[in-house]
Amino acid sequence: MNHWSQYWKISKAVNSFAEGTSASGYHGDVEEFWQAELADLADDAVIVDVGTGNGALAMLASEYGKANNKKWQVHGVDAAEINPVAALESKPDVAAKLQAIKFHGGVDMATLPFADQSVDCVISQFALEYADGPAAVKEALRVLKPGGKLVAMVHHKKSDLIKDSGRGVEIFNHILNKTPLFMQADLLLRLGAMQMQNMDFASWQKTQPFLAATKTVEWIMHVVGEEFKSDEDRVWLNDAFGRVIDVINTGRDEETAARAAEWLNMTYDMLQGHRLRLEDQLAAAQTEAGVKKLIKAAGKAAAEQSYSDFSTENELFAWTFKLVKGADS
Repeated sequence: MNHWSQYWKISKAVNSFAEGTSASGYHGDVEEFWQAELADLADDAVIVDVGTGNGALAMLASEYGKANNKKWQVHGVDAAEINPVAALESKPDVAAKLQAIKFHGGVDMATLPFADQSVDCVISQFALEYADGPAAVKEALRVLKPGGKLVAMVHHKKSDLIKDSGRGVEIFNHILNKTPLFMQADLLLRLGAMQMQNMDFASWQKTQPFLAATKTVEWIMHVVGEEFKSDEDRVWLNDAFGRVIDVINTGRDEETAARAAEWLNMTYDMLQGHRLRLEDQLAAAQTEAGVKKLIKAAGKAAAEQSYSDFSTENELFAWTFKLVKGADS
């Protein structure tokens, strides 16, 4: 769980594995799906987003409620230690939106801090499947009011997202654990820090140790690139290689080279954390049988139940499922 706590603290993104505009929340088909599910809630509804991370789905619910003059109470719960407002302070427009949400970090989905029959809607985007799913479903039904609903979107075992993540795991594992890339980059920086005690950067660049270490780093990247050649692979390679190159390029004198060596170590740990999160994602992805198992956990407490696959931009993306609590439960 520590690799998730660290991610939410340092990623500057509201949702997981997010880059570019995606880092600011959900858009397009996913946003429309959630708005449709939220549209029929009462004006004073209590909404709980389980597995909230840095609050992407909770923020979507909160902002949709405000736009439609609702007085919703929105909560975000996560097993990781989270503080979304602080984590996103560098994005004041996002942090301001998150302030309207009550966040609960270090909370298991199977032990929610809400009274029986006190919640109108429990929502979850790529989160329920990371927990003990059946236990989380039963707990959601405990806190839901009669007629309240649990709506979740979970990873689909056959989605393009999961297939791509599997390739990412393979590539990151190869670079981090099967090549000496980071060791050679570290050697280059530490040698530079020592040599530049007595010479400037331009002189260091002309030395045999600099040329040898630089060529070795380039050769490792070339060999890895020859093994992983597809356009999809290139995205993962560029991410890892780009970070290493950026760190190396900051080492221009004794002080910055020594600092870059420290940054390189942090970059290695960050990429290992990314690999672990991808592995968690792969393990969490659900087959149809897995989704049926989640629904079955509701037992007689659910008066209505449904599930379906969900596509976005004509690509299979996720499973969705919904449970409505019975009036007598």
